[in-house]
Amino acid sequence: MEKVKQDEFRRVLGPWSASALVAGSIIGAGIFIFVSGVAERVPSYAGILIAWTVGGVIASCGALCLAELAAAYPQTGGIYVFLRRAYGPFAGFLYSWAKFLIMRPGSLGIMVVAFAGFFVDFIGLGSGAHAWVEKGIAIGAVAVLTAINIIGVRAGATVQTVLTVVKILCLVAIIGVGVAFGTGLLESHPVTVEPAQKPDGSLIVLFGAALIAIMWAFGGWDESPFVAEEVRNPERNLPLSILGGLWTAVLLYVLVNAAYLAILSPAEMAGSGIDTAPLALERALGGGARRSLSLALMISTLGAANGYVLTGGRIAYATGRDQKLFAWFAHTHRRTKTPVLGLVIQAVLTIAAILIFKHLFQLLLYTGLAYWIFSGLLAGAVVVLRNRDPGRARPFRVWAYPILPILFIAASVVMTVSVIVEDVNKGTYNALVTVGILVVGAGVYAVQSVVFRK
Repeated sequence: MEKVKQDEFRRVLGPWSASALVAGSIIGAGIFIFVSGVAERVPSYAGILIAWTVGGVIASCGALCLAELAAAYPQTGGIYVFLRRAYGPFAGFLYSWAKFLIMRPGSLGIMVVAFAGFFVDFIGLGSGAHAWVEKGIAIGAVAVLTAINIIGVRAGATVQTVLTVVKILCLVAIIGVGVAFGTGLLESHPVTVEPAQKPDGSLIVLFGAALIAIMWAFGGWDESPFVAEEVRNPERNLPLSILGGLWTAVLLYVLVNAAYLAILSPAEMAGSGIDTAPLALERALGGGARRSLSLALMISTLGAANGYVLTGGRIAYATGRDQKLFAWFAHTHRRTKTPVLGLVIQAVLTIAAILIFKHLFQLLLYTGLAYWIFSGLLAGAVVVLRNRDPGRARPFRVWAYPILPILFIAASVVMTVSVIVEDVNKGTYNALVTVGILVVGAGVYAVQSVVFRK
């Protein structure tokens, strides 16, 4: 491996900024736009809350694995670095290839498209807005956030911290409304919600499909290691940011779902589409609540999108630092110390995804297969590196080793199968696109090995 240029970045992120990066990347669109899909598949009070709790437990297993690796190997690039050390340069390259071409454009695209939908609702266009209007707003959001993060990591982190605090307060407010309504302090207002029909299929398949959306909603717990060389005292602060950010989101997500269920029945929640939160607040507070909520949802999704933009350029940087074919990525701006080229190309790829895919769920399935394949490999990397690099200092060690890594590997396999089954049932076949992109990536790596053979 080439010698790491430790002075390429500035260590300006403390524990709060790093935790805000994780929590802010997690808390975004998922808790608002995908909750009805979960309720549609497990339509009962207990089923919905159990599903979100199980999702939090699965994410926690992965986060504990990541915390050990991040504390032991605090280098920019995060999971790319860990997979490269555990399985070799090919695995690291293929992860970075998939992250940059599939996972990051898909996830960032979901966030900014959701932001655009909430924006047009806020300004009064509602569902009557043309799809291209929303796409234009989404593209504009990508451009603005990219520009902010090109200015410098401190600017991006400041925006992230402020937006994270604001949207946590918004979720707390929704929880408060649910408590007030459930205890009879608020009167019910007339709201028409078409209840969903009970789903067909086995409980296992339906529960697995529900977890696809839930686990995407919890996605983002792996963000802070991507900026490891910009975090102060990373051996301590990276595990704190990963676990603190995730567990804050898990607690809020479960409580927000309980608040929805205090106002809407499971069947109404299942039939609410992406309007679960607006309909719940309209019933509890009246029609005037929708506009205020749209503003809160704009802040929430924009904050998560900013987190994805901030970390995304670092993935390309780390790849370019190790892979000679992409060495032109491994440069930062002389003054701002930000990976400008990686940020710009990330923006271009995200805009392409926004233009290609018609619906949010298509973007979700597009990211799912690659995400879970590499998540399982991440947990396996803990076991591999414990044996291959036993002398390495590990300031944080995953609990109940090796049980938790094995459980997360098993969960990753189950989720991979669930994504494929749901993809086939929807007739979208995004899994084939993912496989094709990975095959092309393997070919590119083979060409690089021949051209730059030592």
